[in-house]
Amino acid sequence: MKDEILKSFVNDFADQNAINELDESKVFERFANYCVISKQYPREFNYECLSVGGGADTALDGVAIIVNGNIVEEHEEVAFFLKNNGSLSVSFSFIQSKLSPKFNGAQILNFLAGIKNFFSDVSAIPESDDIKALREIKDAIYKNSINLEKAPSLDLFFVSTGSWEEPEHINGLVKSELKILTERGLFSKIDFQCVDAERLKEIYRETRNKIVKEIEFPSLVSLPEISGVRQSFVGNLSSKEYLKLITDSDGKLQKNLFYDNVRDYQGNTSVNREIDRTLKSGGGQAAIAIFNNGITVIAKKVERISSKIKLTDYQIVNGCQTSHVLFENRQILQDGSHIVLKIIETTDPDIAVSVIKATNRQTEVKVEAFESLSPSHKDLEEYYKAQAANRKFPIYYERRSKQYDGIPGVKNCQVISLSAQIKAYVSACLAQPQSTHRYFGEILDSNRGKMFLETDRHEKYYLASAILNRIEMLSKRGFIDRKMKQFKYHLVYLLYMYYVQVFAKHGKPVFDEIYRAIDLEPDFKGVVSAAITSVEQSLKRLKITKPDATRSKVVTDLLSKELSLQVQNQKK
Repeated sequence: MKDEILKSFVNDFADQNAINELDESKVFERFANYCVISKQYPREFNYECLSVGGGADTALDGVAIIVNGNIVEEHEEVAFFLKNNGSLSVSFSFIQSKLSPKFNGAQILNFLAGIKNFFSDVSAIPESDDIKALREIKDAIYKNSINLEKAPSLDLFFVSTGSWEEPEHINGLVKSELKILTERGLFSKIDFQCVDAERLKEIYRETRNKIVKEIEFPSLVSLPEISGVRQSFVGNLSSKEYLKLITDSDGKLQKNLFYDNVRDYQGNTSVNREIDRTLKSGGGQAAIAIFNNGITVIAKKVERISSKIKLTDYQIVNGCQTSHVLFENRQILQDGSHIVLKIIETTDPDIAVSVIKATNRQTEVKVEAFESLSPSHKDLEEYYKAQAANRKFPIYYERRSKQYDGIPGVKNCQVISLSAQIKAYVSACLAQPQSTHRYFGEILDSNRGKMFLETDRHEKYYLASAILNRIEMLSKRGFIDRKMKQFKYHLVYLLYMYYVQVFAKHGKPVFDEIYRAIDLEPDFKGVVSAAITSVEQSLKRLKITKPDATRSKVVTDLLSKELSLQVQNQKK
């Protein structure tokens, strides 16, 4: 890689995610996937799950299928979102990345051929297990096409370390290929982008740096003093000026500003249609400030400079719906269009939680939306922090998305999200690894009353997550085969049960001893290898295919029996 700055960014990414040992091209693929999807998807996501390289990948290196605002990894999740929301909103993102310093027309055509093959009814070429699983998701979506709000969007990204200068011959080839895709009638829109070194650097800077914006806000008024709040303001802000807060350098909606907004964008709801009609009514735009509940922003730093205000590290915690509709109507906004904006400066997470709860009660929210705001999760977070100093491989529980971004000493690979915590605990402690293919909100709802209870021991959650984290690290480094990746929660289950039985006194696990044991790299790898062998042998005995096996309780039961025998033999 000739671009030294880009190389340093890629190295930083590799260090943050503990993948330094991977081949340079593999690291770059993951870096490209992370950068591209970070612009498409505002929440935390497992970039490793986007990777589909490694042969029989039909010229695809990364794929993200986003359904109703969530990256989907299993086809069953489509049915869940349809049941819960009544309709589907879908976008497909495909990425091909090359270390080559030039954009190659033949490689781009090969990438587009892979896209056309993926959206064909039957593949004309061999496909990897990853691609087959993605095809199942795609088929589940189009089988429910009557429930689509509109046809899915298709975003294509060809990434290179060179400089994109839009050569006419490549643009002509792309235009011709996209016309063929468009004529299939499968998509509401198709967008193709060549992402070069400068664009990659710009995106990565945005993901790593704090958001700082300055806007004209002459009408703001200070609110009374509030405990835990440094200062707060409310005022009538121009809608055009507000757009500056929520758009990025490309003029696109900066979706990561809404990660604390628990409701997400709900699409074509009656409330959003009403806002849209008001904006399109011309002279009625001035009524937005009266009829709308307003928008709430929480910032870690607020500076008032004459008629301007400067916000640092801020989030839109209420007003996601209004913000999206304003953005969609940005071309027709008039000078008389205003919204009521409330700004709160605080670094107190409890204040932020209270504001989020208070300002998001107007409409129904998802079952998991407020889960991590409860006291039990705060206690878990503190327990993780307390353990960090004593662990060779520390982990940190992230109650609020991206709360550890920019925190010295905490790497991305050490952070456990709410989704990962739920799936790790359900796999290990509730013995349900076969259920983890479902959306984590559905898993949480079906196990309500069995987890995140005040009487629960924090050690169980921590151990389950620590094992999951170590398994994922080994998977990234190639120690665990890609085909075994889909059984990672079965491995979590096996390792958890092994350690709590082997390191037990008077029938109770000694967690301090277990923590030290899983930090011993060679020993841990040996236990993982034994667990992998158990999974492979169980599949052979049951004569069951791998996709079915991951969802089968019969496999879990057999693994449990074999584990008990192994532990008994070891104790003898």
